[in-house]
Amino acid sequence: MPPHGVRSAKPTMRDVGILAGVSQSTVSHVVNQTGKIPEETEKRVREAIRELGYRPNETARNLRLRRSHTIGMVTDRIASSPFAGRVLRGAEEFAWERGYLLLLVDAKEDPSIESAAVDTLLARQVDGMLYAAMSWRGVDASAGFTKLPSLLVNAWPSGSRKIPAIVPAETEGGRLAASAVIEAGHERIAFLGGPKDDPARIEREAGFRKAMADAGIPVNEQWVLSGDYQISSGHHLATRILDGGNSPTAVVCGNDRMAVGVITAALEHGLRVPEDLSVVGYDDQEDLADQIAPGLTTVTIPHYEMGRTAVEHLLDALDSGRAPKGATIPGALVRRGSVAAPARR
Repeated sequence: MPPHGVRSAKPTMRDVGILAGVSQSTVSHVVNQTGKIPEETEKRVREAIRELGYRPNETARNLRLRRSHTIGMVTDRIASSPFAGRVLRGAEEFAWERGYLLLLVDAKEDPSIESAAVDTLLARQVDGMLYAAMSWRGVDASAGFTKLPSLLVNAWPSGSRKIPAIVPAETEGGRLAASAVIEAGHERIAFLGGPKDDPARIEREAGFRKAMADAGIPVNEQWVLSGDYQISSGHHLATRILDGGNSPTAVVCGNDRMAVGVITAALEHGLRVPEDLSVVGYDDQEDLADQIAPGLTTVTIPHYEMGRTAVEHLLDALDSGRAPKGATIPGALVRRGSVAAPARR
């Protein structure tokens, strides 16, 4: 053992204690996140750890704590989606901040791959598991998710296994989208959504109707139409309602891609956005909503926040010994240039 004040080739917990001016047991509490250590003391210990380049023996530490400090995450096709992939970034970043690694498997919506992935993650003794979906939907997760603390992300349990879920506040998002044009003074408002049976469309339309009812504005059912979330769908539906003699002054869209189609149709009809027609999207799609002219007013889907919250709730459950808690995460209205007061007609 080196004499006092002399560092060994491989720093030890004792070396950290000497540099920080604390006992070895205090260093152990900080490293293992056990016990209550004063904030200033913990700060000194962590500074000493960084200065010495101390690395704890993870194998021994994990055996002692009965944890692997890994989280398993199974997804459908999120890994191939830069948009919904924000869920992964949020989960990975928060896990890393808390000293955990995220082990990811993209099951490609194949039940056999999902089942094998869960078995493999269990064999690797992950501390908890997440299942994340690219689009908001019901998920009948495999039985392996019930064998340790688990959460669904951007999905809800549709089968017999009632796994807690972290989900977006879709109804509130629909209300926010409609409120953007209602607050601007519009009353003749159309809603162009996705497929009628799509869960996100159903919730967003409910939010739209709530905002209209709260404002005392009747909904024109001829202006509530269903599409498929594509640009061509938004263009087609907007052409239908703009060809009529009595057309809306604002359109709330199921997503940003449909909104682009609406804007294109408006231009073809000699209408200016937002002077003659206000348009609101949904998703705040990267490289789209802020790139078109005018910039698209839209509502965010809190993918990143859902990922972070899922890991936070999972680790809280591991620390407390209680079951993980689900949560509903709100999006936000992003105001850009596609909404203005209605023109006088």
